Amino acid sequence: MDFARALVLERQHLFSPWQQDLPGLIRHLGALQLDAIQVISRAHHHQLYNRLPRYREPLLDKAEASRAIFEYWSHAAAFLPMDAFPHARVRMDRIREGQRHWFEKNAKLCRFVLDRIRAEGPLKASDFVRAKGGWWQWSDEKKALEQLFHEGELMVTRREGFQKVFDLPERVLPSHIQTTRASDLEHGRYLVRGFLRCQGLGKAEEMAYLRKGDGPLVKMAVAAMLKSGELIERSGELLLAEDQHHEPKAPPRKVRLLSPFDPLVLQRKRLNRLFGFDYQLECYLPAPKRRFGYFCLPILFGDSFKGVVDLKADRGQGQLQVKALHWLQKPGSALEGSFNKALKDFALFHQLEELAFV
Repeated sequence: MDFARALVLERQHLFSPWQQDLPGLIRHLGALQLDAIQVISRAHHHQLYNRLPRYREPLLDKAEASRAIFEYWSHAAAFLPMDAFPHARVRMDRIREGQRHWFEKNAKLCRFVLDRIRAEGPLKASDFVRAKGGWWQWSDEKKALEQLFHEGELMVTRREGFQKVFDLPERVLPSHIQTTRASDLEHGRYLVRGFLRCQGLGKAEEMAYLRKGDGPLVKMAVAAMLKSGELIERSGELLLAEDQHHEPKAPPRKVRLLSPFDPLVLQRKRLNRLFGFDYQLECYLPAPKRRFGYFCLPILFGDSFKGVVDLKADRGQGQLQVKALHWLQKPGSALEGSFNKALKDFALFHQLEELAFV
């Protein structure tokens, strides 16, 4: 058994379903990445489906409405556990102090949209559409809303048709939540421990993946935690000291169809290093450059990846369409049988009655 693969898979809860509640799972993962692509279902639902027994999409809305989780930015747009707010404040303060996210700040427009929300209550970008000849176009007002969101001056209270509905933080945050910004060392330690809690082992640069400004904080925390004995290094990988004698169980030989945004496969270099699997999501490539398909899902079987399958939901026909299937090697009967079952279960979760190979 490969120790690294077994430990990572054990901590990812892909084969040992999460037995606590949904907010607890997001706390364990550190973040639940959101994505607008809906070829089958949105990526966050797919990630929860693979880990949470009897998961249904309304459970995520319920967790947000109960203020157990909130939407902000992790390595990307994500749901975070509500008690992680002091760590979100680190990035909020950086943006407020001038770190650019996507575009230059329009201070006058930001004041305008903030004043309207303060006076009128929660609003979304479409509420700012003005008649021709108005002060600003919708796109500029959306930029202002997003700027205030990244600064922490506004929060997302809910989504309507995947549109963000913004409100003031004091009307979203529960009264018991600590709002003071985490210190640099606290934040670095939070990222290190959070990563290793759900990924088992890794390298410092992986803990700061796509986190602008967090690399130095992670390095500082790693150095302090190695010195204190909280971390150890084993075969070039960092892991928590309490895990050095842990013997993870070998994962069962079952198929899991993973979202392209699943935390197990999100970092492609790490995926290749640990699992020897070279994977790319090709929906961002021009069609002539795609090798396998628009929205291919990695096929995990036990502790190894066996191929990719390009799937699409046709809700009008009630079908889960298999547009392409690419095996790395010819599959045996056990792999084929488990793959077919995984396809059927996946279709049922999405309330699709038929599998169609097109």
